[in-house]
Amino acid sequence: MKCMFAAAAVLAAGMTAAQATEIVIYTGGAPTGEGSTYHNGMGKAVEEQLREFARPLGLDVRRIPSGGAVANANACAKETENICFGIGQGGISYDAVDSGQTSIVRNDLPGECAMAFTAEPRLKNWKSVVENANRVTFVVPEGSGSEAFIRKVFENEPDLQGTQPNFKYAKGQDAILTAVKASRGAIGVFYAYPNPTDGMVNAAYDADMNVMGILSPAVARASNDFYLNRKAPYDLSWFGLGETRTERAMCSKALLFAGDPATLGDDWSRQDYQELIAKMKALPAEAFVPQDGPLAKLMKEVEGLSEEYGVNEMVTDLDRQVSEKF
Repeated sequence: MKCMFAAAAVLAAGMTAAQATEIVIYTGGAPTGEGSTYHNGMGKAVEEQLREFARPLGLDVRRIPSGGAVANANACAKETENICFGIGQGGISYDAVDSGQTSIVRNDLPGECAMAFTAEPRLKNWKSVVENANRVTFVVPEGSGSEAFIRKVFENEPDLQGTQPNFKYAKGQDAILTAVKASRGAIGVFYAYPNPTDGMVNAAYDADMNVMGILSPAVARASNDFYLNRKAPYDLSWFGLGETRTERAMCSKALLFAGDPATLGDDWSRQDYQELIAKMKALPAEAFVPQDGPLAKLMKEVEGLSEEYGVNEMVTDLDRQVSEKF
């Protein structure tokens, strides 16, 4: 009988929920993270903070390249074994957040801008993209914030009512650039922190593509999540060594997601998760600019280029730009 009780105790212990051993941070730039400021910029800053908080808990921290903002929110919603954070884009809706499976911990990470690039000679600016929307193909990662943002633009802009965006899905910088070059009317969309020394927009400019900002007065009018950056940079030899090329673009602060601690079966893991969320909420906004690494100086400099405006002034400015004759 004692042997039976002992065996039952061992079985019960084996069925107890395992304690989380890792903090995962879903970023962007799948499959490798190359060229993604989600991964190499803000993601690194988030990792730096979490490593400090995780050290006394004995937890490892790992950044994971992903398909983008929507995929990151969904990943944290589905995570049941590890503590999960993810970086997202402000100004768009997330089913995982609306359902309560994922929460927004911060909405003040460095600002990201909506940029586009194309090799199509007949698409010279965003106005020409809107006028030829039925012939344009938007190349984006599936499940990305870029895809969600373009859908939002088509839903809100009067000139695009009744039109559905055409998408071609590609994952990774090289695949997206190849897809844009391969089709007439293809537009690559890049919604991320403006990085003039590396990344998608910089590579598109080096490939002699036309780089433009995405402008949507109707989206700006409907949401104060957005602001106008008149100096979103996309080409630069290095700060102080040449004039920064800039483009006006719609921007919004980035988000930090967290999953629901209740999905973790272990009591200690749930408590660790709740404490980490509280500590990330308490940090100052500047904590999400990396302190070291190749993008640290860049992000500090580019943040200083942003010029934020009130919603009314921004909408007026966007209306004027979109209606200009080029």
